[in-house]
Amino acid sequence: MTRDATVAHAVGRYLGALEDRHPSTARAHRWALTDLARVLGEEPLPRVLAGEPLGLWLTAPTGAGREPSPATVRQRATAARALVRFALDERLVGPGAADDALEVLRRPATPPVVRDTAPARVLVARALGRRPHGVSHHVWIRFRAHVLTLADTGAHERDLGRACVTDLADDRAGLVLQGTRHAVGETTRHAMTAWLASRAELVATLQGTPPPQLWVRAHPSVHPRTGAVAAVGMPITARGLRKAFQDVVAALVDGDPRLARCTVAHVRALAHGAGTVRPTAPTVAPDSP
Repeated sequence: MTRDATVAHAVGRYLGALEDRHPSTARAHRWALTDLARVLGEEPLPRVLAGEPLGLWLTAPTGAGREPSPATVRQRATAARALVRFALDERLVGPGAADDALEVLRRPATPPVVRDTAPARVLVARALGRRPHGVSHHVWIRFRAHVLTLADTGAHERDLGRACVTDLADDRAGLVLQGTRHAVGETTRHAMTAWLASRAELVATLQGTPPPQLWVRAHPSVHPRTGAVAAVGMPITARGLRKAFQDVVAALVDGDPRLARCTVAHVRALAHGAGTVRPTAPTVAPDSP
C-alpha cells in the first residue's frame, strides 16, 4: 500500500481511468473530485478517508460560496465512493480506512433546502394588483387563482393538474387534492370564484361536454412533437401550469426585479414556512384593460 499517497495523487489516478465510464458519470465524478482535490489535495489520503475531513467536505460550501444543495451533496458522495473503491483496488488505502469512508458516505448529511419566501410574498401581493402588459385577461385570472392556491395549500402541480371543479367546496373555501381537504383563505376564495367565471367562458367555446378539470387552457397550443392541437378550454397539464406561471412572472419582472428568481416551489413554501405575510383584502383588485 502506498502510505504517503495524497488526495490529489489518488484523484489524478482515478480521473485518468475514467475513459470506460459513461460520459455523464465521468463528468459528474470529474466535477466533484476536482473540488475534493482543490480543498484537500495535499492531505494524506488515508487520513482524509478515515477521519472527519471527508464528512466536512461533503457539506462544504461550493466554489461560489453557496450552501450545497442536497443533489450536490449526493453527487459528491457518489463520486467519493467510487474513489474509495478505486483506492482500495489500487492499494492506496487499507480496508479499515475504506470501510470508515464508506460508512461516512453511506448516509451523507444533506443540508436542508431552505427556500427564501420573500420573492413569493412579493408575488402574492403583486398577483392582487393590475394585470401586466402582454398578459391576457383569462391567463391573468387563472394565474392569480393558481398562485394563491399554491400559497395556501403548498400543493404540487401534479396534484393541482388532476383537480376537478367538483373538488372545490361549494363556498370555494376548500379544495380536495389527492383525498386531502385544504382550506384556503378569503382572498384565494375570491380569486377562485373569479377563475370559475373566466373558465366558464373558455369551456363554452368547446363542442360537447365540458371537461371536468379545474384548470383549462386560455390559449390554444400545439404539441412540439406530435403537432396535436389543444384548443382553448381543454384541460391544462401540470407542466402547462408551470409554464404559464413562468411566463406571467417573466412579464412581472420588468416592473419588479425581485421576482426574477421566484418559482412555484418558492410559492409552495409559503404554506409551510414561518413568517408568511398574506394580503388580507377580501376582494380582488380591478383588472386593467
